[in-house]
Amino acid sequence: HDALALASFLAKGTDTELIVAMITPETSPYSGTHPLPLDDADSIIGKQIDTWMSEALAQVPADIAAKGVVRSASSEAQGLLDVASEFGAVAIAIGAATTALLRQFTVGTVASTLLHASPVPVALAPAGFAEEGPVTRITTLFGTRSGAAALIGTSVESALQRDVQLRLLSLVQLDRVPPSQVQEVEEFVREFGGAVLAGRAEALLESGKATVETVEGESLEAALERANWKSGDVAFVGSSRLAQGGRIFLGARAQRLLRVLTVPIIVVPRAAQPAEPPKTPEQATQQ
Repeated sequence: HDALALASFLAKGTDTELIVAMITPETSPYSGTHPLPLDDADSIIGKQIDTWMSEALAQVPADIAAKGVVRSASSEAQGLLDVASEFGAVAIAIGAATTALLRQFTVGTVASTLLHASPVPVALAPAGFAEEGPVTRITTLFGTRSGAAALIGTSVESALQRDVQLRLLSLVQLDRVPPSQVQEVEEFVREFGGAVLAGRAEALLESGKATVETVEGESLEAALERANWKSGDVAFVGSSRLAQGGRIFLGARAQRLLRVLTVPIIVVPRAAQPAEPPKTPEQATQQ
């Protein structure tokens, strides 16, 4: 339900078609998947899948195009990746694990696999997500390491396509930065974000529809909680430097952010050939 609500939220106001995918286990007489004879089990499962699919499609708003597909695969994650490839999906939307009691996001087995293997962005819905949309602002959580420029570029393209506000947000963790350098770090981050943004969409920056902000906090979580979030927001984060071949790898920093964010998150795969990061103030001084 969370995944379906998120997919509808993201598609609202666009010409995107939703592919509602249900993945069933590969049928094999040796797998032990079904306790009934295969013909009987397939019939029972098929009827249940049809019921679930009808219920799912009925929840999609009338102004959003949607169709359902059922595929068999060795795992749920592999089945979703296969469907995404088959239909040329722009993203895979999934929900939080059902055990999310104290945190907004709990990454389950399927989500974990996708966040380490998907070549397309993965959209994560907070538990109980029910916003109707459309998206009104994109917030990109960025740093200045390799790959940040590609992440900002992706968010710029999405903001332009949707004609919505874009906020580039960098979190400054005070326990990692000497007090004397906080202002210097913030200025450097803003200059970097502004330079990349101007290179990608100068008009967006000049019109005021794009902003570059920094938020301080004793920890990443504290800084994130101080950021101003509102209805219609969606957050973009990049995958780790460990990602290979343009796929997603969720790093420790991003996993920490998932525990705090209360808005949908889109994890963007690392570009195959990311731009080189700019020199830090310290490196520039040394040269």
